[in-house]
Amino acid sequence: MSFSHAELGPNSRVFLVDGSSFVFRAYFQSIRQDAKYNYRSDRLPTGAVRLFCAKILQFLRDGAAGETPTHLAIIFDKSENSFRKEIYPEYKAHRPDPPEDLVPQFPLMRDAVRAFGLKPIEQDRYEADDLIATYARLAREKGAQVLIVSADKDLMQLIGEGVSMYDPASGVAGKFGGREERFIGEGEVRDYFGVAPDKVVDVQALAGDSTDNVPGAKGIGVKTAAQLIGEYGDLDTLLARAGEIKQPKRREALTEPRNVELIRISKKLVELVRDVDIEIPLEDLGVHDPDPQKLVAFLLAMEFTTITRRVGELYGVDPSKIDPDPAFLGASGWRGRNGEVALLAPPPPAPTPLPGPREASELTPQAFAAARAKLALAAPIDRSRYETVQSLERLDQWIADAYDAGLVAFDTETTSLDPMTCHLVGVSLALPGGRACYIPLGHRAGPDDLFGGAELIAGQISMHDAIARLKPLLEAPGVLKIAQNMKYDLTVLGGCGVAVAPIEDTMLISYALDSGRNNHGLDELAQKHLGHKNIAFGEVAGTGKSFVGFARVAIDKATEYAAEDADVCLRLWRVLKPRLAAEGATTVYETLERPMVATLHAMETRGVSIDRVILARLSSEFAQTMARLEDEIYEAAGERFNLGSPKQLGDILFGKMGLPGAKKTATGQWSTSASVLEDLAEDGNSFARLILEWRQLAKLKSTYADSLPGFVNATTGRVHTSFALAATSTGRLSSSDPNLQNIPVRNEIGRKIRAAFVAPPERVLISADYSQIELRLLAHVADIPQLKKAFADGLDIHAMTASEMFGVPIEGMPSEVRRRAKAINFGIIYGISAFGLANQLGIPREEAALYIRTYFERFPGIRDYMDAMKKTVREKGVVTTIFGRKCHFPRIGSANASERAFFERQAINAPIQGAAADIIRRAMVRMDAALLSEGLSAQMLLQVHDELVFEAPEAEAEKTIEVVKRVMVEAPLPAVALAAPLKVDARAARNWDEAH
Repeated sequence: MSFSHAELGPNSRVFLVDGSSFVFRAYFQSIRQDAKYNYRSDRLPTGAVRLFCAKILQFLRDGAAGETPTHLAIIFDKSENSFRKEIYPEYKAHRPDPPEDLVPQFPLMRDAVRAFGLKPIEQDRYEADDLIATYARLAREKGAQVLIVSADKDLMQLIGEGVSMYDPASGVAGKFGGREERFIGEGEVRDYFGVAPDKVVDVQALAGDSTDNVPGAKGIGVKTAAQLIGEYGDLDTLLARAGEIKQPKRREALTEPRNVELIRISKKLVELVRDVDIEIPLEDLGVHDPDPQKLVAFLLAMEFTTITRRVGELYGVDPSKIDPDPAFLGASGWRGRNGEVALLAPPPPAPTPLPGPREASELTPQAFAAARAKLALAAPIDRSRYETVQSLERLDQWIADAYDAGLVAFDTETTSLDPMTCHLVGVSLALPGGRACYIPLGHRAGPDDLFGGAELIAGQISMHDAIARLKPLLEAPGVLKIAQNMKYDLTVLGGCGVAVAPIEDTMLISYALDSGRNNHGLDELAQKHLGHKNIAFGEVAGTGKSFVGFARVAIDKATEYAAEDADVCLRLWRVLKPRLAAEGATTVYETLERPMVATLHAMETRGVSIDRVILARLSSEFAQTMARLEDEIYEAAGERFNLGSPKQLGDILFGKMGLPGAKKTATGQWSTSASVLEDLAEDGNSFARLILEWRQLAKLKSTYADSLPGFVNATTGRVHTSFALAATSTGRLSSSDPNLQNIPVRNEIGRKIRAAFVAPPERVLISADYSQIELRLLAHVADIPQLKKAFADGLDIHAMTASEMFGVPIEGMPSEVRRRAKAINFGIIYGISAFGLANQLGIPREEAALYIRTYFERFPGIRDYMDAMKKTVREKGVVTTIFGRKCHFPRIGSANASERAFFERQAINAPIQGAAADIIRRAMVRMDAALLSEGLSAQMLLQVHDELVFEAPEAEAEKTIEVVKRVMVEAPLPAVALAAPLKVDARAARNWDEAH
């Protein structure tokens, strides 16, 4: 249907849409949905615009609340600087910044309105509510009926004869805790405010509004305000007779001069202006069909497939014959018609629903986060309510309830902490409302710790039947699965043939928000955010000699422990998840944390092959070398002693030998730490050097040569390390069981260990390593022209630095000069001191200080960057990477000067090291899809600092290296275009050492 009404009269139906409210409403609804619909292929966020367009089309075609409009005005707030700021500068001062991925969608909302042939309405100094109030008055003066489309309570003062409100709400009632649409008339206003619409302003002036920072009367809420206005008739009469009020606190709040002034200011803030000098006449807003060609061109540029098709059908145009509007194309460009674009990156991970009802006043991120936290704590944690599920009928009911809720938190209980070798003992589930259950599957009786000799306890569902029932739920795309440290559960359930998705991880949400502030274990998070103390694992499974393992725990006790973990996990998710948007951490979580769960799960499951023969030979070689070193050490000491005893070694070094640099530990013993020995070795002490060499060999022998064969999985024949996502403050990964991060890279002994990591027959290992990535990032963030140019031109960066510092030509430069520049280049990122540089280069401290001073003179931007980071961390306690990761330093205000200096050095390095970690994460989450799209069977196995290790068929090695290098180099895009281009070195070989 099309409308061409321009004149206003009694038959006119005027829709006044609160566009600013709809912007946030559309955004929060969009982030519940599959993320592939929320981003354009060039990574431009568009999810809110898509839903906004769908709503505009609905208004034009179907109307709302059973009516169709003759006139339609979509009205926005133009800026934060309304006339109300002049009255009260603190007005709306506490509102947080909008979510980072909503900001670029603001102008697109206006563009969408224009594409539909409408005019976005906004005016300086006035808020959208004032324009709505004025348009409503003008329409009523012509006899037209007015429908205000909004849920904003501030607009309820406008309701009256011929003026009503319609709240289309958001979400599907019951599915995510949302509510259905509602009509708001005078009765609903009385229910909400306790007064008729014409008295709403008086009530608001008294009650104030914390969201908008309207002060109101101290201690008076909406209910009391309504009671007072009802009793005295209006605000002026109330204030004139306030001295008659019997309650002292109310009387003081309404009579003290400053309070009265704030109340009158509050009335000016909440009362809407109904006589704005409107720039666009209401008669110009008559509804008519849009230009379908222009509309489709815009929708194509936005890549809105479904709505493009619908518009084409409604208005009789073929989208395949229309070019996208070039004004809205992004950096990726178009590769054809009808939405055929080249994806530069995989779509982002699926975002999650945010359950629970929302009032319009809670649509700011901060208020939304607070509301979710309140909901999470609403039902007290009551272990007596937890259910033990012992029949398929009850399990089926829990599964059905999870489908209805659209989300479920879960946890697995196992026989050990190794997800590759453990046995599943049980599964716990949690649903909103404090409901949780435990499904025991493998609890056994008897003293035997091996399952072969222990009987299953009666009253448990069979493992086969339970997994068969749970698998569809845990794999259902429409049900969100929430867990703490989800990677572990993915591996455990993957061994049962279950591929869990989509997922949320409370540990990683906490990590994205509070890295550096606290640890991210479930028990600590429960104490911090819920004020609840979880049952400790040792309380149920025992500790030390009393340890029995979870499979031997009584089922009633197991239920309390396991169900509590799932229940707490769901509550934590409700508290933490909304903070992501409120605190600008959504992008970090969605692009750098959550997608890594599946990536690392796949890598850990694949494992890597080792050659036991090489390791056995190395163990023997190391033992012989250690024996030789021991003889030399004993001869130098003049006696034999226990080399593994710090006390005995300290007595030799500082007692018998009387060497300088002696330090006492807290226990009163001489310190023989690596730093103490390194200082002695730097001063030329051969005894300290022998001790260091012996220690390194002893560590490599015990940690790798002797231990690695014990990590070989009996089923796969491979070593499966475990990567920790939330272990460092900068985003760097760590690994354990075995730890592959600490194998030395630059010495011969470390290379020998790496040579034991091998590829199976007819396959190769590929090592791909970022070259000087932290220096390149330093050049970018500190904006150093010389470094940026050198990297862009492919020069030897250390030779270039030496040339800049010492005036020595690059060609024919002595190696010693280059070595000194290299030491400064790498050391400066970590805040190296003149003392440290002097030790490293074997030069006087004065000379080292001169080198550092010269370095900063030649590259002043680096000093500026370091000073800026120190200032930032002192003022805010946090620094941020170029990708938005926040590294917190809560102890920067320490009274200890040395400790403060340490944290300042960390704050200088964190944005650089953190950005490097972010870049390799971005490469990792894209890698499998990139390899698969090229038809390659290569698999990513390991990540060690700035290096990725792959296994591939020999025949695919060259093509695999090409794809791997491309993905790694392009990893920062499109978020950041580095001023110093990345470089990746990659090589294929039969073992890790040769490939590196």
